Amino acid sequence: MAFAHFIARRIVRGSSTGTSSFSRPIVAIAIGGIVVGMAVMILTVGITRGFQREVRAKVTGASAHLQIAAIGQTDPKETLRIPIEQSFYPWLDTVPGIVHIQVYATRPGIIETENDIEGVVLKGIGADYDTSFLSSHLKSGSLPANNDSTRPIDLLLSKHHADRLRIGTDDTITTYLVRGRADIRPRKFRVCGVYQTGLEQIDHNLVFVDIDHLQRFAQWGLKAEIGVGELEYGSFVTLQGHAFGGDGLYAYEWPGTDLKGPGPHRVQLYERHVPDFPYAPMGRAPRDTSFTLVVHDADRTIPDTATVLISPGQIVPQISSLGTDMTVTSISVQRSGSGGSYRKYCGGFEVIIDRFEDVTRFDDLVYTEYLPSNLRSLSVRDRFPEIFAWLELLDKNVVVIIVLMVVVAIINMTSALLIIILERTPMIGTLKAMGASNGAIRRIFLVNASYILGMGILLGDLLGIGLALVQQRFGIVKLPVETYYVDRVVVDLDLMPIIALNVGTLIVCVLAMILPSMLVTRIAPAKAIRFA
Repeated sequence: MAFAHFIARRIVRGSSTGTSSFSRPIVAIAIGGIVVGMAVMILTVGITRGFQREVRAKVTGASAHLQIAAIGQTDPKETLRIPIEQSFYPWLDTVPGIVHIQVYATRPGIIETENDIEGVVLKGIGADYDTSFLSSHLKSGSLPANNDSTRPIDLLLSKHHADRLRIGTDDTITTYLVRGRADIRPRKFRVCGVYQTGLEQIDHNLVFVDIDHLQRFAQWGLKAEIGVGELEYGSFVTLQGHAFGGDGLYAYEWPGTDLKGPGPHRVQLYERHVPDFPYAPMGRAPRDTSFTLVVHDADRTIPDTATVLISPGQIVPQISSLGTDMTVTSISVQRSGSGGSYRKYCGGFEVIIDRFEDVTRFDDLVYTEYLPSNLRSLSVRDRFPEIFAWLELLDKNVVVIIVLMVVVAIINMTSALLIIILERTPMIGTLKAMGASNGAIRRIFLVNASYILGMGILLGDLLGIGLALVQQRFGIVKLPVETYYVDRVVVDLDLMPIIALNVGTLIVCVLAMILPSMLVTRIAPAKAIRFA
């Protein structure tokens, strides 16, 4: 083999110094073809990987890698209620490979302006929502506020809807929320910001709001309230229980009392105090009195509790023959409660994982190991099958381009090798006359072809990687985001695909040179030497 390398290096050196003027331009053309082909393959793989990564990031950024929802949910636009208190929440993100878990809810709606209407899907996000994706695609304004009663009801709108409806940041719009077929209610929202991802399935559908608004509108939970009447005779008051939300079949519980049902209930707050001794100077003042109401429904909705604390507002002393007593002439009422158990429900959970390639494995793991029987998990591949089928189709295009570039390289190298063999016919005859075998001479030209291929591959790597780095750094090639979902050509450079391209191209092309190298076996030493 050392003999083959020695002769091959001499041939290459002769071609490069110009001593072999006939084959020199042919070898240069072959190397140029390999350089261009190698650069095209590197850019093709890098651009395809970058485009796939960017589209996947947009899809998973808007709806996460996994969604956990009620097993009976059939419409992705309208989530069913799920208790937030689950055995896997919020500690599921401690499982290796799982980055984050967050609550969400969706509800269909209609945005109305003076001249247009547009159907949308409102997505409610909570305080635990990972806003990094929305922040990176925010065009103007800010994200919706969570549980901020000092601000108007915020809505984050897509640029697609903002342009179509001709509305912008800080505009007030009417949005009709849909609950069932017959229940459509208007809500006023302030457009807090405008976002754009470039992905049609997201921008043409989703608007983002605080999940609190969807929880209350859907009436997933119960809300209990206690009405308190006027003070009567300084001792009596009327209590009335109220319930909202749930299925409407309410049960009222008044802990610590004999009260039944919603009321009205007339209860005695204070008893007039009569002193033990006829000449006692002063009776004791009445104390605060509290009442608690717990509301249940037939659908086993999480109950809600309301409490009122009734305090004597004004106390007037009353003198009688028995002494001095205290008379209450007014009361003050303080109400407290959770504000409704709807806050304890959501439409589902979104799970973000570390690597997209593991989405199927984590889908199976979460469903089988951590979910109760009434919940199911759904991967992003199952929710957007058309997008991922399209992305996988791009891999076939990459394969076609690589095959074409390798075929071009093989044709170039075959032409160059045949010309080199014909040019070196006298040398072949001399080597055969000196006892060299056909196999040894063939190895000389195969090694020579490997040198030429290696030089072309190396220069192609430099050209392809250089162009990719320039595009990564400066983003020279721009794209219309409405057509290509990205605003510029995205290149994802990875060492392993480049190494695989280099090794694979070299091996395939060298193996393809075996057939044309067999031409040396047909050269007779006597004729070759006489020809020289």
